[in-house]
Amino acid sequence: MKLLKVNANNFKLCADNFSISFLPTAIKTKEDKEFELLEIDDGLYVFNTIGVIGKNASGKTTTVELLSVVYDLFSNYRIKNSIDLFKFNDKPLHLDITFYHDGFIYRYLTDLYKDLTSVDNSVIFLKNEKLFKRKYYKTHAKNLLEYEEFEEVINNQQLPNDTSMLYLLFEKIQLRGIYCSSDDNMYRNYAGAFNIYKTIDENLDIVTTLLKIFDEHLDNIKMIDDNKFKIVYSNKNTKEVTSNELHEILSSGTTKGFGLFTFVIYSLKTGTDLIIDEIENHFHKTLVENLVSLYKDKTVNKKNATLIFTTHYCELLDLFGRSDNIYISKFDKNIILENMHNDYNFRTELSKSNKFYNNEFKTDVDYNALMNFKKELMK
Repeated sequence: MKLLKVNANNFKLCADNFSISFLPTAIKTKEDKEFELLEIDDGLYVFNTIGVIGKNASGKTTTVELLSVVYDLFSNYRIKNSIDLFKFNDKPLHLDITFYHDGFIYRYLTDLYKDLTSVDNSVIFLKNEKLFKRKYYKTHAKNLLEYEEFEEVINNQQLPNDTSMLYLLFEKIQLRGIYCSSDDNMYRNYAGAFNIYKTIDENLDIVTTLLKIFDEHLDNIKMIDDNKFKIVYSNKNTKEVTSNELHEILSSGTTKGFGLFTFVIYSLKTGTDLIIDEIENHFHKTLVENLVSLYKDKTVNKKNATLIFTTHYCELLDLFGRSDNIYISKFDKNIILENMHNDYNFRTELSKSNKFYNNEFKTDVDYNALMNFKKELMK
């Protein structure tokens, strides 16, 4: 399964028809097809990386939170991880999602309601579900989103109110997207990380190579049980510690790097899309650039995983050979997304970071607010 386009209404503070596309709209060069795009079927391309940039409080996190809801639905067929789905907005969330699966293009529509009888509003009901499909042929590549020729998939089975009919299409629960928030606490689950590694590398050799990136003094870490670990240092000394002690011994950067790269490795090994909010908060510039490059390298990204990230770090976008996979978030009365190529007709050979620093996309810090703050400091 691969997402092609997500359109939403009534999601938090987003404008109506809030949408993000995984489909290229600019010309596809031979070089782009090699380094910037993933071919998921004959002539059908999606982005290997998508960047969302904007100033503080512009809606970057909200944008990727929407995608996390979609991936939650497509992974578990119910909403399990989105308790604050109706924050700022009590109206039903309407989703219109186009995706590719097993030779077909699908369009899925649903409305999400909160269960008013649940104590913590964590139960989400699905209503008005519809699923349409059309067999994909290369000749359809230019009109994928023209839905007139789609036929409806009729569901004759009764499912619980909180379970999507997508379950009948995919049949088994499968992780299709991972959301990494900017909260560092999610990376402190060492046992969870090791259990993930075991599913992709029984010998855990990759742990050794990964640790060297973040701490040259570490040779290995081995999990004895869920709360006991053995540290192997480069000088061959060893130390057995609890999970809490391990967190105290390792630097915050090593803990964060080990945790986040666990998801990166899982993503690349399985083809699971990865969302990272505020990617520059996790690592220094060089490591972030290399992380992005992993998703562009088809010898590494063999399963067609897509990396989606938000950032304040404009120079990172200069790594992008295209501009139609860069979205600019803005907030006035509502959150809106603008596409650098479609809304600004941006030439890819120009420096994207220079354009941001020159405020051509109107994303600069409010100068008057900055001066007023300075005056307060001068009192």
